[in-house]
Parts: sequence; structure tokens; C-alpha cells
Amino acid sequence: MPRVHSARDRDEFQVILNSLENRRGFMARCLAELTALWALRISDILAITTRQIDESFDTGEFSIIEGKTQKVKVITLTPHSIKLLNKMRLEAPNNTYLFESRYGGERRPLSRKTAWRWMDEVESDVIRHRRSCGRLGGVNLGTHSLRKSGSRLRQQVGCTLEELQQLLNHSKPDTTINYLDNNEQDLVDTFIAGDEALFGDVKSN
Repeated sequence: MPRVHSARDRDEFQVILNSLENRRGFMARCLAELTALWALRISDILAITTRQIDESFDTGEFSIIEGKTQKVKVITLTPHSIKLLNKMRLEAPNNTYLFESRYGGERRPLSRKTAWRWMDEVESDVIRHRRSCGRLGGVNLGTHSLRKSGSRLRQQVGCTLEELQQLLNHSKPDTTINYLDNNEQDLVDTFIAGDEALFGDVKSN
């Protein structure tokens, strides 16, 4: 399975968010924003209930047990997340889950497969954005791209490796370093440098 990529910068992250909202609506954008903001795996954020969120407004935080690692993770409600959560409650006041499936009579969370499909759909918009910025190469997006993007963009504004390791609940810093790296994407620049190095071409005719 190919490795999924993060957004390269904040502008590209906004392209992802706007594309999700245009294609799948406000709640799809919220899912992406909170997944990146809280640095969660998609299965963990989809398991969060509205009751957990309602209770967290009194304490300013809530905790979950990560499905993959079984570690406890405490999530702080930031001003942006509070603003977003208030809008979501107005949009879907009767939801049992924070992100709920609209299909069938049973109340259940949105499926991981659906969330992944939404991310896959925005790849073409990200590629067009990159072309407009003069960047070549493709992009492989998935739900894990959001967790990675939240980490990469934090690094760009000065968060340390140790802080990001703690945020992601990683046992080893090597895992965090791997999250922040985009080897496949950065290699594109090396290929493009070959035009000038080998043939003196810097722009296509």
C-alpha cells in the first residue's frame, strides 16, 4: 500500500479543506479540521460521541483510549475547536456520534471507508493547486494524511520534535520523524533538477 502524504504547507491544507467542503459538505471539512487539530487516527475520532464533547465543555478537555495503541490521550479544547464544535452541534443537534452516518436507521459513526473515499476525491484539486504553484508530481491522500498534516504544519511554526512525539503518542522519535518526512514528494524536486543539470532546461516549452 503506497504511503499517504501530508499537506506540504498551510495553503495546501486549505485546498484540502475547501475541496472536502465543496464536494461533501460542512461536516466533511470539520472531520478533516479536527482530525488534524487533535492529531488522531481516523478510527479514534469516529468513535467520539457527542456526550463526550458536551461534557468536555465544562472541563476544557477530554480523554480517549487509542484503539491502536491502547494509550490514553488527553485532548485540549482550543478556541478554534470550540468554535467548530458549536457550529457542528447546530448543524446536527441530535447526533449520537460526533460524525454520524446518514444511512440506515441505526445510529452509528461514519465509516472509515467513507472518510477515506472523501480524501481520495480531493487529490485532483491538490494536484491542480500544486501545478499552479509550479510543483510537479502526484499526491496520495488518505485519512492518515490529516494526522500527518497537523504534525507537519505544527513543525513549520516551531513545534519541537519532542512536543510532536508527545502529541502523537509515539513511543519513539523515529516514528515522529517519519511522519514529518515526505520523501516521495521531496524526491520530485530532485527529478526536476535533472532537467537543468543534464540538459540546461529549466522550463518546458
